[in-house]
Amino acid sequence: MTIKVSAICTSEATLAALNAPDPTRTGVVFAAHTGSVQTLASVLRKDQPDVVLLDLPVSDEQAMEQIEAALMKAPGTHMVLVSPDRSVEFLTRVMRAGVREVLPEPMTPMTVQQAVEHAQGHTSISSRHRDHVGQVLALIPAKGGAGSTFLATNLAYALSKQGKRVAVLDLNLYFGDVAIFLGDKKVVSSVVDLARQAQRLDSALLDSSMIKVSDHLHVLAASESPEDVNEVSPAGLEKIIELARSQYDFVVLDVSNTLDPVAVKVLDLADTIYLTLQLSLPFVNAAKRMVAVFRVLGYLSDKLSIVVNRYEKGGDIDLPDVEKATMLKIGRTIPNSHLAVNASVNQGIPLLEMAPRDPVARALHEWAQELAPIAVPPSKGWLHGLMKPLA
Repeated sequence: MTIKVSAICTSEATLAALNAPDPTRTGVVFAAHTGSVQTLASVLRKDQPDVVLLDLPVSDEQAMEQIEAALMKAPGTHMVLVSPDRSVEFLTRVMRAGVREVLPEPMTPMTVQQAVEHAQGHTSISSRHRDHVGQVLALIPAKGGAGSTFLATNLAYALSKQGKRVAVLDLNLYFGDVAIFLGDKKVVSSVVDLARQAQRLDSALLDSSMIKVSDHLHVLAASESPEDVNEVSPAGLEKIIELARSQYDFVVLDVSNTLDPVAVKVLDLADTIYLTLQLSLPFVNAAKRMVAVFRVLGYLSDKLSIVVNRYEKGGDIDLPDVEKATMLKIGRTIPNSHLAVNASVNQGIPLLEMAPRDPVARALHEWAQELAPIAVPPSKGWLHGLMKPLA
């Protein structure tokens, strides 16, 4: 597969370095230009690249608007900024402008190589899907308190009871607690530990890093040291998720609602994104904003599904209100069963195991059954039942 890559840098020295022969650039049609954000639109129009890198030493709102306007005319382009700014405000703004990745300055041939590797992984996703390797399901809350982690872990458990091999990855990197929802087994290794070793990652290392909840359900926990989270890169997480996809029938991602470049890469890789919320105005308002960001990121409606948790009829806000605000159909509702769910969480026992007849447990079972149907053998009728003892 050949990828067209364009780079816009701010100095002639950088231009010369980028244009120097590079034997690692196999399968890449590369073009470098000097310029600034004002050059972006013309480069996109003339080069029509799959990937474009832009040197952005200083950013302001005008620059963001120019980037956003240029990318609206080239929605399929993988946009990479090279910038010294790593603030949350900056990363959030560029993501909303349609930028896929932010790499640290200066722009070098290594920067280009890194961007190409990330983009190649992204563009090859569709071919991997055609091979029908494991499905990747991302659950993300519209805001904190939606019950997203409970749904992710208990859906994973329900899928494992369908006989599927399931991995849960705790990608709430700062304060993830997936592991305690599924028991009290000791954390073997974390997402951060595995991301540090991404270069030597293989199936054996992945398997040895997992908490074995059961033969069919494994968990990769979040780190207990949030200060190490900055060691997790989008490329490292991509390798973990894609390897897990090849080893499991389902990979369930518990994602935080902090949409930084790492989270965006995770959502890029998901086959389905389940946006979880409850029927209150703050949740609906947050969901509306998040869906708007998803659309900027190029996610189509068939990739997005809204899950209403703790659903009860007759409230001030109903399901049509959510659909009107988000312009998405409700994919699923999970009933309210506060006492049973709390007991499940507090004891670290999946609800399907603790109270299989609870309405929430039944809803989770139905969800898993839709994702991984179990064929029921056809009935052979009453006559066969009478004849069987004679036989």
